[in-house]
Amino acid sequence: MARVWLICFCLVLQLGSVSLAAANPTNVPILCYHDVGKTGNDMYTVTKETLEQHFAYLRQQGYHPISLQQYIAFARDGAPLPDKPVMITFDDGYISFYTDVFPLLQKYNYPAMLAIVGFWLEYPPPEVGPLANWQQLREMEASGLVAVASHSYKSHYFKRVNPQGDRGNALADREYGAAGYETEETFRQRVEDDLRQAQRQFERELGHKAAAMVWPYGAYTMAGIEMAQRNGFQAAFTLDVKPNVPGPTGLWQAYRAVVVDNPGTDRFPAFLRPDSLEKKPIKVVTLSIDTIYEPDNLRATDSNLQMVMKHFEKEKVSAVCLQAVSTDSANGRAESAYFPNRVLPVKADIFSHIAAKLRKAKFLVYAAIPNLSLQYLAEEKPIGVVAALYSDLAAYTYVDGVLFQDDLPLTHYRRPETKADALDGLTEQIMREFRQARPITRFARTIPAEAVVNPIEGANAAKKYQRYLTLYDYTVITIPPAAGQQAGAMQQRLEIVTDKALKDPSAANKVIFQVETFDFERQKWHTEQEIKRQTDILRSKGGLYFSYYPDSLF
Repeated sequence: MARVWLICFCLVLQLGSVSLAAANPTNVPILCYHDVGKTGNDMYTVTKETLEQHFAYLRQQGYHPISLQQYIAFARDGAPLPDKPVMITFDDGYISFYTDVFPLLQKYNYPAMLAIVGFWLEYPPPEVGPLANWQQLREMEASGLVAVASHSYKSHYFKRVNPQGDRGNALADREYGAAGYETEETFRQRVEDDLRQAQRQFERELGHKAAAMVWPYGAYTMAGIEMAQRNGFQAAFTLDVKPNVPGPTGLWQAYRAVVVDNPGTDRFPAFLRPDSLEKKPIKVVTLSIDTIYEPDNLRATDSNLQMVMKHFEKEKVSAVCLQAVSTDSANGRAESAYFPNRVLPVKADIFSHIAAKLRKAKFLVYAAIPNLSLQYLAEEKPIGVVAALYSDLAAYTYVDGVLFQDDLPLTHYRRPETKADALDGLTEQIMREFRQARPITRFARTIPAEAVVNPIEGANAAKKYQRYLTLYDYTVITIPPAAGQQAGAMQQRLEIVTDKALKDPSAANKVIFQVETFDFERQKWHTEQEIKRQTDILRSKGGLYFSYYPDSLF
């Protein structure tokens, strides 16, 4: 099999207790429930007793559930809301909403939103179970407590999205069929047809258009939002744990926290805090497809991947940065790609398949294309070519984030500050284009410690680190090894790095300190004691997140 090398960085996020202080009145937490009943092995079902405990907790803690129209007015116009607002939503339209949830809403006088799949009410899928019918939906709407939203007309399912047969979201991914991938035009037309059919059904059955579109599985594109606007929707909802604030994002990308595992009141408060669900230990590894791909042998490639995933599980890895291009071992130049694109030859259309396998195994997937491997493209062709490569990656694959590795030296920019501006402009362009297809994507970029401590690229470069903190979700500060240094000198060096990086205390939540575990000059691994000594120093000076580079499977 191919030799497997893994590069690992581990983010150790400190867990804090959940604060029960009053919610920020400019932010609205939105809860997303599904079915109510016996939980069994279904993580998305809550019992009726648990749901009533949640409702009672909201009242006891002074929360005020708001209606869909109140939320729309808040997000669109900045309309005032009561103290500690919260929005309650349910997906899929199960009969339990009518039999169990609706009576509780009446008892507590709480408004809620219910998202239905229109086609299911016409042709109920046996695997879904009993659903509320149109008469029951009319009754609940008439009460003034329930707003019925669209969860698509016929797109709450997974489509085939690559040659290997993996499945993707119908309203966010291009379908793969006998003729290959559907075109962008065909994909957009399919999405718009679904939204149009949903609104026609709402007008026919309820006498009005749906005010809100709730994307199945939280997956959508920016083009989909434009289509929703054209078809009379007033807001759109997705799934994520970010805060909801007034403005276009709050209106058209409203984030909802999915309530899972039937949480009691000891764990329920976490779902009301958009920052608390993310703060947990994370371990991330970078995997090059070159190391596991076996040409023209999918079974062998899958076998290699399975072995790697078992290693990941053993090491408690939670996210994988998947390198999407094939590089020449001699010069590191990107020769081909593992996904359909307009820039590089396609070595094998397999990135999407590997990403799907990883995500099915509960790993987050971050796309990685080493910038240095694309240097020749930036030198020989317009800079937009690099952005086009990322744009195609977003169109044909599903990832949770992107890691920009290394700096991309642009030799045709003579002044260093001009080069720095061009690099930032390039990554900003990439992020904008990437988010057209994958709106909920997180971005990280590496920066050497020297650029933070002692910038040497001119006056503008002194602001480079601050730009990184603003532009990216995470900034990874790479710290060279301290082998051979006296303990005092090493401590002083690390303290200087941390003091500079965390001069603004708010930066601590956006900075990852990457400690090298291997001395490349000496070709020698550092001991665990040496590594721990460095991280202890960084932690003592306020560092929260740490990474360790490199690691290898063998």
